[in-house]
Amino acid sequence: MTQRKIPELTFAKVIERDDDVKNWLRPASNEFNITYNHGHNYEPDFVVETENMIFLVEVKGEDKINDPDVIAKKERAVQYCEAASRWAKANGYKRWRYLFIPSKQIAANSSFSNLAERFKEL
Repeated sequence: MTQRKIPELTFAKVIERDDDVKNWLRPASNEFNITYNHGHNYEPDFVVETENMIFLVEVKGEDKINDPDVIAKKERAVQYCEAASRWAKANGYKRWRYLFIPSKQIAANSSFSNLAERFKEL
């Protein structure tokens, strides 16, 4: 297993055992139609559903926080969540929120609600 995947595995374990999480998934390729930088496809690392919200979650190393592609993906994901939330509100569904979680902030004893509160973008 690559070092890069360990924070994602830890996050998956956190959300799997968290009672606040109703459902979660790792999106398949092209499951979302989110593009950035003139046509590049963006797939979030996770989609997490709680009682009142659906989250697009990106787990990235701290060294990538200021990377232009990461910033472009983040901006487009926030826009996607805003549009999905408008549609959800009009149709009686849950709001969407984007979370960008720095990988070193995820510990085995983390709770999803704490991470969501600390790193919410929208």
